[in-house]
Amino acid sequence: MIKELERLVALQHLDSEIRHLKADLEAIPQRRAEIEREFEQRAFEFRTIENRRDEANKLRGQLEKELAATRARAERAERNLMASKNEKDYTAAIREIDAARKQISQLETQILEQMEAIEQAESEIKEREPEIARLRAELEEKLHSFEEQTRQQAARLEARQRERGELAASLPRNVIALYERISARVRDGLAVVEARDGSCTACFMTLRPQVMAEVRRGDEIILCDNCSRILYYAPENAQKSESKVAS
Repeated sequence: MIKELERLVALQHLDSEIRHLKADLEAIPQRRAEIEREFEQRAFEFRTIENRRDEANKLRGQLEKELAATRARAERAERNLMASKNEKDYTAAIREIDAARKQISQLETQILEQMEAIEQAESEIKEREPEIARLRAELEEKLHSFEEQTRQQAARLEARQRERGELAASLPRNVIALYERISARVRDGLAVVEARDGSCTACFMTLRPQVMAEVRRGDEIILCDNCSRILYYAPENAQKSESKVAS
């Protein structure tokens, strides 16, 4: 096989690997989100309890503000009662005090209910904390492994791209131009494909005997008559194929 064809085969293998590495790296956000989503699904019940506690805390805060305002209103009504100079003012103050005291009692009961809800949620959270800690540890381990794998893939991609540049520069301009032109128009960028069992392994069309013979010799660059890809012959793969047929 001529050197240009050998280098084209190597270039195609590099480009295929680079394409796969890029696809993996582009899928990083989605893959990371899937890992985190798995954790959230497994920790759903724990999150529900935490939300219940947080909602109870929020409601308790609102009730306590309302209670403080109602107590202030009650105190103001008591001052009005002490300062009343006629029956109308006295009656109005009494009514306001009674209404405020009734509301204070209701608010205190509601606050107590929320405190009990918070206590119950905290108890459930404490009970489940070991399980959640284990899940978090698993998540961190998966993310660490994922980030390390990503780092290695990025380094491998950089190395392959550098190698690819050197290999492409070693090819004649007309040869690399042909390769790039074919690669740009075909699916998956497969510009160089194997000819095996008398057929092109990309389009599966049967090759003319003369074309197959020329591909076997490897003395020049031969294109498939059907898909116009560059063809090469790999004796080791042909022997494996023949062995399978014989068995």
